[in-house]
Amino acid sequence: MKVFIDFDDVIFNTKDFSIYLKGFYASRGVSQELVQKYYYDPAAESELKLFNPEGLFLRLEQYEKIDVSKLRKNFTQQLKHLSKFVFDDVSKFLTKMSKENVYLVSFGLPTFQSQKIQGSGVNKLVSDYIVTEKMKGQAIVQVMKKNKIDFEEKLIFIDDRIAQIEDVKKTFPQALTFLLCRKEGRYCDQKNDYCDYVAGDLRQVLEIISGLE
Repeated sequence: MKVFIDFDDVIFNTKDFSIYLKGFYASRGVSQELVQKYYYDPAAESELKLFNPEGLFLRLEQYEKIDVSKLRKNFTQQLKHLSKFVFDDVSKFLTKMSKENVYLVSFGLPTFQSQKIQGSGVNKLVSDYIVTEKMKGQAIVQVMKKNKIDFEEKLIFIDDRIAQIEDVKKTFPQALTFLLCRKEGRYCDQKNDYCDYVAGDLRQVLEIISGLE
């Protein structure tokens, strides 16, 4: 059985990380108002906007004439030490499921997400990871082809967004899907027919999986 698991709000406390970043910017002279103003690219046409730190820095340079060279360097350094944002039930869960059976599937900008994943150290606890800006069904297809996983293999998919769960279930009807709704998370989507189980943390997920064996 192979496990495909989301990163933000499932493994990584993204809410606390966002608060931390606001403090980081403020301590270096960039106000919350400026961060909010230039957080997303105003020219982006997609409804689902993704945070790009480099884009923020460029807009601060262009529109506010702020020298961000030191800020950019310090920011990169901050991303190397993110283990404190990993939820405390993650290590036990990943260890129990075995590294060779677990694959991380993250949504976001590849460069930034990879920095977060590697900075958190979670990449060392999983067999492989992929970052996608689209739905995760096809991302999992890529991982399975790359790692020569049988497409008839039993799969577990864990995410905090019901749209992603629906997409994966349509792509892999045999998958057992878990909607993870942590109290620390930013979302708590409504369960639908594509979701097999709802859990509040990875301890509950582990209990459910253990009961199925």
